[in-house]
Amino acid sequence: AFCILANGGRAVTPHIVAAVVDESGQIVKLPAHQNTSGHIISPEVANWVVRKALAAVVSEGTGKQAALKNYQVFGKTGTAEIAMKQQGGYTSDNIASFVGGAPADDPAVVVLVSVRKPDKSLMKGSTGGAVAAPVVKEILEDTLRYLNHPQDQD
Repeated sequence: AFCILANGGRAVTPHIVAAVVDESGQIVKLPAHQNTSGHIISPEVANWVVRKALAAVVSEGTGKQAALKNYQVFGKTGTAEIAMKQQGGYTSDNIASFVGGAPADDPAVVVLVSVRKPDKSLMKGSTGGAVAAPVVKEILEDTLRYLNHPQDQD
């Protein structure tokens, strides 16, 4: 769903491998991307969700720990209780998640990190914003640098 939003409302074909490179870093084989369907949602709605609503989660809300200095990150935090199937109710543990991407104006990367049963003894918190968002930040930062993606201009 986030990839569809980042792609302006158009479907995205999932790929496990983006490219195969040789030892000198040259691309040997690039999988064919075939997105034949039209828009799932309108481009206007997709762009508003990414550039306004999800960007605000990072700039003003619970996803602040995913913010990057040179790119506007967009994303959503999630914290879910873990159900006890046999007994009913919930455990005292949770799942902390953050899904985000960057840059908001020209999305190049989308990342999801989910941590099942965050280690509370580390005193870092157990929410998606506290546990998963910082990991997404590091992945986005390294990936955008690897891709040589142009930085946002202020």
